Amino acid sequence: MSTTTAVAIHANNDLCPCSRKARARRITGTRYPVSEAFRRPMVSLPLTFRAGPITVSMLSSPGGGVLTIMMGLRVAAAITAVGILVAGSSGCGGTGTATQAGTGGGSSTSTAAPEEPPVALHLNTGDYSTTNQTAVVAGRVTRGAEVEVDGSPAHVRGSRWSRTVHLNIGGNSIEAKATLAGHRDAEETITITRHHTQPELEAIAQARREREARERAKKEREEQKEREEKEVENASVSQQNALKEAESYLNSSAFSEAGLIEQLSSEAGSKFPHADAVWAVEHLHVDWNEQAVKEARNYLSSSSFSCQGLIEQLSSEAGSKFTQAQAEYGAKQVGLC
Repeated sequence: MSTTTAVAIHANNDLCPCSRKARARRITGTRYPVSEAFRRPMVSLPLTFRAGPITVSMLSSPGGGVLTIMMGLRVAAAITAVGILVAGSSGCGGTGTATQAGTGGGSSTSTAAPEEPPVALHLNTGDYSTTNQTAVVAGRVTRGAEVEVDGSPAHVRGSRWSRTVHLNIGGNSIEAKATLAGHRDAEETITITRHHTQPELEAIAQARREREARERAKKEREEQKEREEKEVENASVSQQNALKEAESYLNSSAFSEAGLIEQLSSEAGSKFPHADAVWAVEHLHVDWNEQAVKEARNYLSSSSFSCQGLIEQLSSEAGSKFTQAQAEYGAKQVGLC
């Protein structure tokens, strides 16, 4: 099989120690016709140009091997994927390269498989900030490609794509990936930072104030409890007994604050000194509104009352001695008012 190709050969004549005339006969970069005659296992490539014939013998198959060039001298060369690389010489050799610019088939060099091109993937925006809870990530891509955003398919129409993503407070790393058969995958990443809106900031501030208020109230209650426990430990025996008696009364019946003090200090009651009775009641942990509700139910279990009549019975000096507000609360809670 014989074909004709054009080979561009470039030589570095400055490295040749020969005379200028001899150098002039060396390869000058002109394109020369090459006649290829294939024989296996050795391939002989006769090259003819105006300086005389050169016979190139390749010692291995095309695509990679060692060549011997005969022209009254020896030049070691190697075949590469792009042509013949002259590696050195003995005598007036010089160095250079010969690359094929073929016009026909049957080339003596092999061509490496072309590398797959990447998918063209483009994002419309770079990193940015927003107060929105969602964002639309969009861009352009090679037609026919598929796009995923954070692992979920994006909507692709022609060369344009988009997907809506949910944003958390702070930085959100969004990754877009494009795939297409016969192409290398492409990936792009942006960071979208979400900030709080003004209403969100106000709600956060209000929640913080309420939390701090609850914490202060809790701390105050704990401190008050510690103070009362210490006061009880340092109280007189009479005061401690009055406190125990007050707790016993509350376990069996309902009392207002004034009514319990009277019960502890009266001649008809426990006869504690009035000051000790007051001290004992002040060191109780009692909800007096709830005591009014219990007393109202006790009255209704034994008698009938109007709304106003029950309030008067709960609040009067002859009755239970609750405050007006406590009496009204009790009557309302039992459904009478």
